Amino acid sequence: MNLFIRARSIVIMVKIVKRKGKYEIFSKAKVAKGCMKAGASKKVATAVANAVSKMVVNGISTRWIGEVTIIELRVRDKKAAKNFANYFHKNWK
Repeated sequence: MNLFIRARSIVIMVKIVKRKGKYEIFSKAKVAKGCMKAGASKKVATAVANAVSKMVVNGISTRWIGEVTIIELRVRDKKAAKNFANYFHKNWK
């Protein structure tokens, strides 16, 4: 008789603070999608989203997430980082 044990992962929902003060659950997919819109490949976008998600804690602002995303993108794809930064800073006036 074979015995299979399935490990269950624990999912912790981290809430972030939007610009207007509203709380929302953090989404790695949104970070990756933003990176891809800026011109990063799917592989780079996924790597950036994973790196950012490891740093996110409850109550962190979307502004902080955007700045960290720019830093992580700059390491991997300078052109996509520039595009992301231009869009991000233009909309955060």
